[in-house]
Amino acid sequence: MTESDCADEVLMRRFQETMDEGVFRLLASRHYEVALRIAERRVGNHSTAQDAVQEALIRVVRYRRRYHPSRPFAPWFHTILRNVCTDMLRQEARRRDSLQSLAEAAPPMPVSDPRQEKLVELLAGLSGGNAQLLRLRYVCGFSLEELASHCQSSQEAVKKRIQRLIQRLKG
Repeated sequence: MTESDCADEVLMRRFQETMDEGVFRLLASRHYEVALRIAERRVGNHSTAQDAVQEALIRVVRYRRRYHPSRPFAPWFHTILRNVCTDMLRQEARRRDSLQSLAEAAPPMPVSDPRQEKLVELLAGLSGGNAQLLRLRYVCGFSLEELASHCQSSQEAVKKRIQRLIQRLKG
């Protein structure tokens, strides 16, 4: 075990005992960049990877009593991160499937506005689930409430996702 590994185990043990926020911040900062790179490789998206690392750190706090200081911290943390990434990928697949079934059932609105025609062209460049979400919102006229229900997500999460996709299209 390296000196760095020992430091992580000591920090984690101290965090388990005291719940000291400063100790946790130090431990998290030591692992954040590597965790972010791992998560980006697994989920393929920087924003989602940031969310995954954040959730993994929350789970470190939540499951701190399950950690055994006799074991290295990094593999324990990376297992948590891997599980979070897997959960996020599954959730995205369910969301995509739900949007697919919704899109198949929804009759498209007639495209008479030149802006809608441009949107349809732009959507062709996005991945399936992202394109379907924007198509359902702006071509088929679905409300945020309807989309949130089908995505099994909050309206705010759907709204943020749509905003990110629009920013990507503008960029």
